[in-house]
Amino acid sequence: MRHEQSQKSKASDLFLRASKQWDRGELRSAFRLFMAAAKAGDRGAQVNVGYFYDRGVGVRKNRSEALYWYKRAYRRGDAGAANNIGTIWRDEKNARRALFWFQQAVSLGDDGSNLEIARHYLRIEHNPSKARDYLEKVCASNRVSEMEAEEAKRLLRRL
Repeated sequence: MRHEQSQKSKASDLFLRASKQWDRGELRSAFRLFMAAAKAGDRGAQVNVGYFYDRGVGVRKNRSEALYWYKRAYRRGDAGAANNIGTIWRDEKNARRALFWFQQAVSLGDDGSNLEIARHYLRIEHNPSKARDYLEKVCASNRVSEMEAEEAKRLLRRL
């Protein structure tokens, strides 16, 4: 138990140091520290390593590595990681996989992913009734960004 707490503390310290490096624009140093924290099991660091690979921040873009790290964070219960995986598949034009991952994000508490699901039903399946259900969930939630809420309202007005 004590060793496990020590590992969590070490990972947490690495994450904080990495975040400071990122804030300063020291991207390679931030990446190395996030990677060390991610390997030590820090879920937030795993998401950030995925993001760095996903967007090419301080490292060469690598979709496979991004997916690997996002999935590790997802398996530890990170809704944002599931959303990011959905975004990768959406951008790759794989609607079925994207929908699955956005649904996983919602099941973990990411209400904003309902907006992505609604867009899927509008653009891919052409099912305005289902889209409306998801847009209404976005509007009813207090756990979405102002931008997501406004987009949901705008799409609802068009239905």
